[in-house]
Amino acid sequence: MNTYFSKLGIALMVLSLSLSSCSEDDNGSTTEGGKYIILNAQEKFGAGYITSYNDFPSGETEEITNQSLQTSTAFGFRSFGSWIFVRANPAGDAGLQKFVVGDDGSLAEDGFISNASQFLVVDESTGFYLDENRSTLKIQTFDPSTMQRTGDIDLTSLKDETVEYQAIGKHTLAAKEGKLYAGITYGTTARQGFGDDVVDYIEFAVIDIATGSLDKTIKYEQGGLKSIGWGSSGNKMWTLGDDGALYFYSTGIGVAFETSSIIRIKAGETDFDANWRLNATDLGTQSKSSIATGLVKNGKIYIELASEDLSGDFANLQDDIFEYYVVDISTLQATKITGMPMHHYAYGNEQCITEVDGKLLFWVRNVADNIDAYYSLNSDGVSATQEFNLSHDGFMWGFVKLAD
Repeated sequence: MNTYFSKLGIALMVLSLSLSSCSEDDNGSTTEGGKYIILNAQEKFGAGYITSYNDFPSGETEEITNQSLQTSTAFGFRSFGSWIFVRANPAGDAGLQKFVVGDDGSLAEDGFISNASQFLVVDESTGFYLDENRSTLKIQTFDPSTMQRTGDIDLTSLKDETVEYQAIGKHTLAAKEGKLYAGITYGTTARQGFGDDVVDYIEFAVIDIATGSLDKTIKYEQGGLKSIGWGSSGNKMWTLGDDGALYFYSTGIGVAFETSSIIRIKAGETDFDANWRLNATDLGTQSKSSIATGLVKNGKIYIELASEDLSGDFANLQDDIFEYYVVDISTLQATKITGMPMHHYAYGNEQCITEVDGKLLFWVRNVADNIDAYYSLNSDGVSATQEFNLSHDGFMWGFVKLAD
């Protein structure tokens, strides 16, 4: 577990505890659109490769090709259009690294912003990130096309002198309908905002993207939730649903998995929805779980849940004990999706549940069965079939299709 903490940035928590789609293709491949990308780690939280494919992978898939690019860290990535973003450059320096893919499938570096941590790309010319070396209370702005910093949004007016550590945008930067939502973290100097929340609520700054001005702050004060997201993860831990709402994932990592939940801001609104919440403890067969990923489509939200209680000391968090569920957003009734073995926790896999070429996909890593695969949801909506698999000792930490 210590290896994971060092990669995810929560080693301090250990100390405290002694811490995009096209039309469906029935053949599983297409020659239209952009490249398919797999991020593969040679060891669970170590270095790995980014590999591009011309077609949707099928069956046993080659994980490394002549065009693969070696990376210093392979623990999750994000994409925007035809761009790939990771949280370190090939040399291992922390920051925001952008890659592009050539027509021949080769990958190339296309800009790097040192010391950038949590980030958000809104469009081709608008992006945001946190650089704590500059300030914990100023959100940096950048142009994703050039990867050049363009300024900052000064939120020092929100400084709370009563807390040791405060950061804005550390764990969550999200956007919808012209507004930027930046999570406000109140923690300790020792642990720097990772699992050390000193307040019993969630607070966001709401910023107008066009003007860069602070509109207001909003709070979610129900049920003891303390945090959204995990700032060092490749997984942003929020989803913009096809209903226009932002869904945010509270993993429960900092509170022994007792209050993992999903909350939301509805379309047309800028405040948290006080009348809707999905609690992990109300679903599945366990009383302590962790929701870190999801996908919202057609009135359903697809999530993963542990099949047994997660231990507050993280002893079983890395075990293959997770299953996928589909939950009705209106009734909160959950149904387990069959046809897949139990799998590894999502961790930094931003595309753990994703949609590619009209296929709703689920990542399954089961070490005992040597499965590292994506499964697609069948037409019955409650079962899945394997699409492709990597037979290896490593971990596949993401799969996307880039825009052409």
